[in-house]
This record gives sequence, structure tokens and C-alpha cells, in this order.
Amino acid sequence: MSYRVVLAPSVLVNMKNLPDAALTALVERTADLIEEPWDAQVLYPERRDYRQATFGDLGLIHFHVDDDVELITIYALVWAG
Repeated sequence: MSYRVVLAPSVLVNMKNLPDAALTALVERTADLIEEPWDAQVLYPERRDYRQATFGDLGLIHFHVDDDVELITIYALVWAG
């Protein structure tokens, strides 16, 4: 199964400020999630479809996984820089 990824507008805005190393780490982690979206920490015990994952040691993303349509929506990005 291979998922599609959608980025929330706020994530796109935040990505403009990322240095190259952080952007590369984000893209690599997102590519991994496309193949294995459940390889991430659960945000809310009662809602296992909301997850978070680090990209390198440079930041954190929060995302929602919709198995029915094979979609990952990244709705928050926190950069540690």
C-alpha cells in the first residue's frame, strides 16, 4: 500500500524557513511514511489515526492517516531550529 501526502497550508509556509538539511530530512521521513504510515508515535490513545514523527533530530510533524483513501495529511510542522 502506498499513501498520498497532503500538506496543510501552514506546513507549506513553515517549510519556506527550513534550512536545506531539515528540508531533506523532512522529505526523507515523509517518503518513509508513504510506505509505512503507522511507523510513528500515536498522538491520542483514543485516536490512533493521529500520529507524530520526527524528521532527523531537526523537527517534528503531526499528521492524520486515512486508510480508506490511503491519504496522509500533515497538518503541523515544528522545526527545532
